[in-house]
Amino acid sequence: MHVGYMTYLLRLYGINSLKEKRAVIKPLISDLRKNFNASVVETGKHDSKQEAEVTVSIVTKERGELDSLFQSVWQRIIWNGIEIIGENGEIW
Repeated sequence: MHVGYMTYLLRLYGINSLKEKRAVIKPLISDLRKNFNASVVETGKHDSKQEAEVTVSIVTKERGELDSLFQSVWQRIIWNGIEIIGENGEIW
């Protein structure tokens, strides 16, 4: 069994209020939870309108499957129109 988490630092454009930021981040978190059966939470940059930090945690049987899922998460975030400016994580 393999467990991994990845923290993504996201850049948001055209956001003028924290309410608008929530309107972007909340559907993203919901989408990632639904499509990857993952634990997803906003972990930082709560007061920033231009940046967000989202952490995704996944458990799988195979290491290769975990790597593939994190690659798919990366692509899904970009598909949602959000720029990823950094990532950090661990896999056990």
